[in-house]
Amino acid sequence: MRWIWQQPDWPDFRHNESALKDRELEFRLNSERLAGSFDALPMASQEDATIDLMLSEAIKTSAIEGEDLDRESVRSSLLSLITSDTLPANSDQKAAGAAALLVDVRKNWHASLTHELLGKWQSMAVPEQRYTSILRGAYRNDPSPMQIVSGPYGREKVHYEAPPATQVPDEMGRFVDWYNQTSPLSGDKTKNRIARAGIAHLWFEVIHPFDDGNGRVGRAIADHGLSQFLGYPTTACLATAIEGDKKTYYLQLEKASRGSLDVNVWLDYFADTIIKAQEIAREEVDFVLAKTRFYEAYGNQLNDRQARMVSRVLAEGRNGFKGGITTKKYEAITKCPNRTASRDLSDLVAKDIIIPLPGGGRTTRYELATVEPAQSGLTRK
Repeated sequence: MRWIWQQPDWPDFRHNESALKDRELEFRLNSERLAGSFDALPMASQEDATIDLMLSEAIKTSAIEGEDLDRESVRSSLLSLITSDTLPANSDQKAAGAAALLVDVRKNWHASLTHELLGKWQSMAVPEQRYTSILRGAYRNDPSPMQIVSGPYGREKVHYEAPPATQVPDEMGRFVDWYNQTSPLSGDKTKNRIARAGIAHLWFEVIHPFDDGNGRVGRAIADHGLSQFLGYPTTACLATAIEGDKKTYYLQLEKASRGSLDVNVWLDYFADTIIKAQEIAREEVDFVLAKTRFYEAYGNQLNDRQARMVSRVLAEGRNGFKGGITTKKYEAITKCPNRTASRDLSDLVAKDIIIPLPGGGRTTRYELATVEPAQSGLTRK
């Protein structure tokens, strides 16, 4: 028997309940601290932080599957959905779908899973496309094997094969029933909830019920489970943490899909990953707070071109503007001539709003200064 769904005791997952207790406590405490950090932000900054966290997740959960999304299109869709519950006109379909999925999971964190809700999420993850036979909103029905393969044609390596399509309805019925019956909102609250979220993600991926979008929906289910554990939407950037080392993620999924139903190794990986996801979320919130302090200190000292450049740099998020700010980049962003760009940058340096980076060679590169809390002094990022 190659796959765990072929085991006679499937799906009787086994794990050591006590092994995750310390990380479960850490996860809850981190979540409470993050919630406190959010509450300390001005209302407008709370919205910025929420959008930045969801923006990272939307882009990274698609990147795990090899899809690149336009950052500004995703941001525009998120902002429109959060503020008006509608998508912008003529929005990019993939960006809009990724944004809609995250918003819907966040909005329905307390809801029971249903086949209809999962189909809705899959339709969001996989926008309608011409010339494709991919089913949207329904479980796969193709009798051919659902396999995950790599390698050149003729020398493919099969990493995983899911249960045949004829078994999917029953498998998903059993999964949905288990998920809802173990919900801390209605069931036994004494069990380890990190384990529930981790098993739910693995179990769903093992069934692989859809033609496409299984990874994105599976990670949404993990977020949903963690939110139910907390009693409010999680801010942990799970997809962002996974994408940072997606090779390990796929390797752990592949290992867990073979052999026995002992999932301790998988859950150990999953628990470490969600703690890392919280660290990323904290960095995102800290970045929004730093952005707020920056504008409070310097916002009224920027001309229109400088403000446009600063906005563009900050839109890159916590990881910063790749390669730093240069005169050529300033020209491109602001559509101004070289002489004007040089004058604007010199003005920003004189005001300590930007700082020259070392080792720039013939081209000077700059970064935005960081305003420390409760003081006017500046430090490098």
